[in-house]
Formats: sequence, C-alpha cells, structure tokens
Amino acid sequence: MATVKGFRGIRYNPEKIENFSDVLAPPYDVINSKEQEELYNKNPYNVIRLILSKGEDDSKYQEAAQTFRSWIENDTLTHDEEPSIYPYYQEFEESGKKLTRKGFLAAVKIEDFSTKKILPHEKTFSKHKRDRLKLNTACKANMSPVFSVYSDPEITIEKLLDEKLTTEPIFDITNEDGVRNRLWKLSDPDTISFIGNHLEDKSLLIADGHHRYETAIEYRNIQRELNGGVSQDRPYEYVMMFLSNAEDEGLIINPTHRVIKNMGGLDTASFLNKLGKEFNIEKMLYKDGISNIGYEEFAILTKDPEFVYRASLKAINKESPNRLAVTLLHNNVFNRIIDEDSAGILYTKFLSEAARLVQSEEYEIAFILPELRASDIFDVVLTGDRMPQKTTYFYPKILSGLVFNPLA
Repeated sequence: MATVKGFRGIRYNPEKIENFSDVLAPPYDVINSKEQEELYNKNPYNVIRLILSKGEDDSKYQEAAQTFRSWIENDTLTHDEEPSIYPYYQEFEESGKKLTRKGFLAAVKIEDFSTKKILPHEKTFSKHKRDRLKLNTACKANMSPVFSVYSDPEITIEKLLDEKLTTEPIFDITNEDGVRNRLWKLSDPDTISFIGNHLEDKSLLIADGHHRYETAIEYRNIQRELNGGVSQDRPYEYVMMFLSNAEDEGLIINPTHRVIKNMGGLDTASFLNKLGKEFNIEKMLYKDGISNIGYEEFAILTKDPEFVYRASLKAINKESPNRLAVTLLHNNVFNRIIDEDSAGILYTKFLSEAARLVQSEEYEIAFILPELRASDIFDVVLTGDRMPQKTTYFYPKILSGLVFNPLA
C-alpha cells in the first residue's frame, strides 16, 4: 500500500552549526508572534526564517526561498549525496514515566485519500493550506515533515533501527521542555529496502500535518500539469514524512480540550437543561469526574470548581465506529446548542489550563475529552469519516529543521 523510500535530504551542516538547539524550532503552527521574534533573535540561521518568515504579503515566501538558497550556497545547509532515511528518537516524561518515541524520516509516495493508503483523521482549513503551498512552491522543498503512524505489533522496524544505530547521532539536544532529541542518517540500501518492503502492505494514518499533506497533493497536481502528467520518479510525487509505530509505547496521543468564551447568552443551568435532552448528565466531585473519562463521554467544567458534569449520549449507535467523544460533542453540542463559529473556542491539551481559564472572567465553560488510542482513530478513518479540527495532540511535537526534502 504505502511506498516508502530514502531521499537525499538537505540538512544543517554539523561542521557549521555549533549548537543545534540554536537553529531548530517547534512546528510553525504552534509558534506565536512573541516566540517568532525570540527565535529570530536566537540565531541568524534559525529555521524560523524559513518556516515562518516575517511579513504581511507574499514577499515573505520569496524571502524564505532566498534565505534557503543562500544557506545552501554558504554551506550552512548540506545536501546528502545518497538516498537516506533519518531515524529520529525523542525521549520524554509523561505522567512520571520515561518514554522514547522512535521513528524515522523518509520519502513517502503521495496518494489520494480515495486509495485509503494514506488516511486523514482531521478536517483542515483552506487558509493554512494556501500558506504552506506558497512556501513549498517558493522554496521547492518540503520544509517540515508530515507525521504519520502505521500499525506493527511486532515492532519490527524499531528493533532493526536499534541494531543499526551504532554511530553517534547528527545531534543530541534537550530542548526547554525537557525532551531529548536525537537524529541519525542511515544510508544502507538493504536496510532502507527492508523497511520499504515491510511497510508496503500497510496504510499510514496522518497524525499531525494534515495541511502539509493536502498541500503536497496540490503541489503534485500542479507539477503534473506543468510537466505533462504523472512521472513516478519525480521528487514532487513524494512527501517527507516522519513515520512511527502505533504500537510504540512512546506514541502518546493527548486529547485537545475546548474552553468556551461565548455560550450565546446561555447560563450554565440553561445549557445543562438543553444538553440533558440528548445526554445523560451526572454531577460528580471534580477528582472523580475527571478521572477515567470513557470513550464516549466528555466532562464539563463550570464556574463551580468542586464539581464537574459527565455527559454521555442517551441514544448512541453502537454499530458506528465513530463514537468518539469529540465527534459527539461537535455533532450534538456545537451544532445544536452552542454556535461553534461565535463560541470563541480556545484549544488546549492541558487540563490545568482549561480549569484555570474557566475560573477567569473571559471564559464560561470547558469540555474535557478522554484520552485517545491510535487504534480508535484507525477504526474511524477506515470508514471514510474525519474528526473535527484539533482533535488530537501528539506529544512531543516534532522539531522543525531536522531535514528538508528537495522537490526539484
């Protein structure tokens, strides 16, 4: 199903970069304006100048492309000569437990979603896709990877990579949130071929980077028109991906909670009364109500910090795989009781932040969602369904600037 191969990556030159912490950055879509300025000032070669250059009009994309080319010319960035994959390990702590998420960067053949070889699970915004398309077109490269997962209970690839990674990594850095990041380059043709063969009968689930993947499809289609049709060997037929195993203990999927600023004039009692027409609602002590929220349930935080409300749909189709709480919330609450467009929703993966904001004057109520498993998401997307935007938060985030994938 999926076609995975090595690529000749462009990456920061270790002989030119003394401290990789100074040039790498979080993903572009989690960086606010203050953080953007801080990264600009951190180092003149920080990847922020490529993935999120300053400016209000389209000139910022040309500026990023010019910067990209100049860094290649002055050898700040080096172009690998042989097709490679790039193993990337992240060590972190979650709920007091030390974990390592293992995966690798590779080139993956772009597939239309209709083939079900590559599966989306979230809806996207046109604005963000236009932005990334302009950047990719100007730079003629994938500037950041799409993050996808596959299912392999035998963890075959992880075992193989552990055996092969006998050299020192390209870099080994720990960023400010305590996540240790290590990147290697692996160019052995037999190893790359084995990995590609092992994945060829598997579908890939997009974990993070839906906008980037849909942008890659559009870029490919444009290039096909310009170059006279399909050509399997052209670089634009592939997209750079970080691939990780759904069964890996280090693959953590956090829910994204919703904090509501505007309930459309409803007070808490009126909202709960309307909600109770379709949902069973149980008032519980905060600690009990927040712990072990079920697959089909969500919790509601109000201005009363001692209690929460647990909600479960009264009439639910047990035959449907898409019974995720986030889908029930959007289909039965935002579309019927609270107007989603005017609600002023803040998305957060932190329960503590949601609880704090509800007690402020600015926000009124919060919806707390249960933990997710990759298998749950696979079950939904194989039916052709997608979940609402910002359903999942895969932690930790993949750093930007690991490798760039040339498209020309």
